[in-house]
Amino acid sequence: MTVIKYIFLIGFLIVISCNSSKQETDKNSLETENFINNNLNSHPGKPFFTFDAVDYYKNDIDENTAMNLLNYRPTSLDSIRYNLIIDETSENISNEYFINNLTKADFNKTEIKSEDFQKLAALFSEQHQREEIYFACIPIFRDILVFKKNEKVIGVAKICFGCNRNKIIASKANTSNFGQGKDYELLSLILNKYKNTN
Repeated sequence: MTVIKYIFLIGFLIVISCNSSKQETDKNSLETENFINNNLNSHPGKPFFTFDAVDYYKNDIDENTAMNLLNYRPTSLDSIRYNLIIDETSENISNEYFINNLTKADFNKTEIKSEDFQKLAALFSEQHQREEIYFACIPIFRDILVFKKNEKVIGVAKICFGCNRNKIIASKANTSNFGQGKDYELLSLILNKYKNTN
């Protein structure tokens, strides 16, 4: 009987621990949402893109491998990786070739939920100039957002959180003030819930 009591006690403690952990996670999620909502511009300017879908592509390439692409690209796949991850030049985003290259270059795709569209629209819009913080490093674009309208790619945002740098492609709006203030912190918090869904 004593063994059964210990098993019951261990099971009870596990259940309590799991419930406590879930409550802590829920509390952290609520605090994060409040932080995001309180720091987003409530009156953003012209949006960079008018979208109805956003695909988030993430690549966990390590820094050494990425930096090797600067000088050494022996295969066509390495050239594709270089263009997406390191290069800041504009790509032709209007065709399937661009999307296929993301997959070839080991980017994992996650669809952003519509509940986050308004937050992204507020971030990716014209802003007044604010404090800008970026680092003197070579950007590694591990995070790419593909904005779509009626299932067609209309714009792309390549993001390097390590250097606080970006490359926004195909917007007709003034994108020069993106990344100032808390933009990178807010975007990172929005995307965090999508990073481990694959």
